[in-house]
Amino acid sequence: MRHRNSRQKHLSLILLAAAALLLGYWLGKQWQRHQLEATGMRLPAKPLVLSSGQLGPTLEHATIGHWILVLVGDPDPACEALLRTHIETWNRLADTPKLQQSLRLVRLAAWPDTPDSLWRHIDWATAQVLPPSRRATLADALHLPTDTATSCRGDQAITALIGPDRRLYAWLPLDKPAQMAESLRLLYHHIDDMNTDDTIPGWRDRLNTALLRILPQHLLSHGMYHLARSEIGWLKDLLIRHVITHYDVDMQDALIEDPYTYPSFNAFFTRALKPGARPITPEGMASPTDGKVSQTGRIRHDRLIQAKGHEYSLYALLAGDGFMASQFESGTFTTIYLAPRDYHRIHMPLDGTLREMVFVPGDLFSVSKATTQLVPGLFARNERVILLFDTDRGPMTLVLVGAIFVGNMETVWHGEVRSPDGSIARWIYEGDEAPHFSRGEEIARFNMGSTVIVLNTQHAVDPVNGLIGHRVRMGEKIAD
Repeated sequence: MRHRNSRQKHLSLILLAAAALLLGYWLGKQWQRHQLEATGMRLPAKPLVLSSGQLGPTLEHATIGHWILVLVGDPDPACEALLRTHIETWNRLADTPKLQQSLRLVRLAAWPDTPDSLWRHIDWATAQVLPPSRRATLADALHLPTDTATSCRGDQAITALIGPDRRLYAWLPLDKPAQMAESLRLLYHHIDDMNTDDTIPGWRDRLNTALLRILPQHLLSHGMYHLARSEIGWLKDLLIRHVITHYDVDMQDALIEDPYTYPSFNAFFTRALKPGARPITPEGMASPTDGKVSQTGRIRHDRLIQAKGHEYSLYALLAGDGFMASQFESGTFTTIYLAPRDYHRIHMPLDGTLREMVFVPGDLFSVSKATTQLVPGLFARNERVILLFDTDRGPMTLVLVGAIFVGNMETVWHGEVRSPDGSIARWIYEGDEAPHFSRGEEIARFNMGSTVIVLNTQHAVDPVNGLIGHRVRMGEKIAD
């Protein structure tokens, strides 16, 4: 009885700590929102992710790897003056070069520019000519004024900021370049997906990492395991509402679109998608999951890049298995980070047959961008599941890396992967017992979120250029 009471007391403390962390995070986000709105920008009350149909092919292509400022207006003196305002704003961002280089300006027009227009001479600004009805539909989706006679003038001049994830982030007033530049800088520093600069982690990042070093990581994750599976209506709805609001989860692709019909937070987090929501590339290697590509490239002998200036050992990542590691020396790797908003099921990058699964116990540090710069060998220290496959391009390994609150991974053939005694556990699959999977077929899932690392042998695949720092979707080609 005393032992049971002690366990209940520990679980209560864990739940209280988790609630305190969520409250602190919520308060921090509210303060950030206050700072942003104080500059004059307006933020959407609810997350708004634009569909491909709303954006159209031209504007959707423009958002790939860029942040787009969109306004409505036809070529006339007022719009030329507005371009000068944008030029001055853009110049004021020279002290934040990554932000400056990632910005593009698109004006929705009903007819082409005149030959002498300023717009024809600025390479980061362009006009998208659309039929009036199509322009009105897009302007309405962006909540921009559609009155072309005034949209470039006075208080009607406003710009919508769209991110590479096709999300509408804010509306910016255009009358003061200094204020616009300050607004964009604040967004750059407050929004993780906008800030792709490899800056040195700040004091808050260092404090959070220091706390993770002393907190009982596995105990906290054990508490979150039970919390995420609770079917208490108000509790699971509170957790779901928090994630949807603060991470802008898009439910349009989900098989069940109503988030509150899921029986638990974990069921919502590991939700299935509608058939066809993620087209699978017919050639090359497909991304195994949704997420951001944090690193990709060649393995230099047995060294992989964790973050700028930080490397770790292939042998350590594969738990000291020299034979397995030797197959991937001088090969290629791709590291994909899953944010809370992402789809959390993992699919096969290539056709393949499972040969081995290894569970490696370890730490449960966060796998955020800051932590990868502060914790040496992070991916080789955290708890992880290693999956070795045979493919028509040779051996391929997927490493599913756990993190704080994510010490639980499961596969479709085994269920939750655990070690019976807390040590490294290994399963070998041979003959008819070895499951075969087609490219794009589901193989595993994260209960919460984390990181997937794909390893290929030398000359097996050629990673697509320019992916680092950009978001990919499951099924999208990441290597030829």
